[in-house]
Amino acid sequence: MHPIVIIGSGMAGYTLAREFRKLSPEQELVMICADDAVNYAKPTLSNAFAGKKAPEQIPLGDAAKMSTQL
Repeated sequence: MHPIVIIGSGMAGYTLAREFRKLSPEQELVMICADDAVNYAKPTLSNAFAGKKAPEQIPLGDAAKMSTQL
């Protein structure tokens, strides 16, 4: 069977991967993105900016962590 390919590592891409995993835990997933695939909640960016958080403090997980989870 061919892998499922997800384009983009934003909130929608990671949500799709999580939901797909619930349906098919063994199916191979491939995520293609143009950035470092760091997972962060975009709606909280304004709070992070207001709180003067450094960019390193915002991510919920890097690509390696997300790969392990999914």
